[in-house]
Amino acid sequence: MSDTFSKVEVITSRLARIARRGFLALALISFALGFLAFDSFTVPLEAEVRRAPAGIVFTGAYERVDAGLQLLAARAIPRLYVSGVNAGAGILPARFVTQFSLRNPNIADLQRLVACCVEWGEDAANTVQNAWDTKCWVDHRELVGPLLLITSRGHMARAMTALSAALPYRLIIAYPVEDAFLSDHPMRGRAIEYLKYLGTVVALRMPSIIGARLFDVPVAECLRAR
Repeated sequence: MSDTFSKVEVITSRLARIARRGFLALALISFALGFLAFDSFTVPLEAEVRRAPAGIVFTGAYERVDAGLQLLAARAIPRLYVSGVNAGAGILPARFVTQFSLRNPNIADLQRLVACCVEWGEDAANTVQNAWDTKCWVDHRELVGPLLLITSRGHMARAMTALSAALPYRLIIAYPVEDAFLSDHPMRGRAIEYLKYLGTVVALRMPSIIGARLFDVPVAECLRAR
């Protein structure tokens, strides 16, 4: 009888080891496949872009703002909201027009365009804050219809995850932009963005008491005021 139990224990132990290795292998394969595909976004057709009542930019790379302004100047979108216009993103509200006029010389009168059709929020300091700051603006403007999210290709999955959490019933159209950092450091940049994306997915599923740490005071106050 003891020999039988010993054999069972050996078989059980082996099966457990196989199961652990199989789980680890599946986890590694899932991680690798996710890394290969997480930034596989394509620029939408013009007709799809024109469905959006607004373009949304999350700051972090100037190219994102450039793309939004170019779409606005081309009348592909009627208005633009830029979340995170602050020194942390390298953008000062008082110098916004000057800074982006130099970067977009083909836009004849950027000051008029900004006065007409560009708004921004200054408080958001990370992607989750960008998302909830955008929710405040969208709710305040009572916008309906899909939103055009304009951000870097590598940042898009993280930004869409955060914005979908803030606006769960809203269609988000991805408009990926190539930025200089990711172009100059393709593998390193992609790896960093993928890990940040996974971290955001985990953080958004945490209890609210932990997730609340992702908000700064002004964004949180905006949400409470709604």
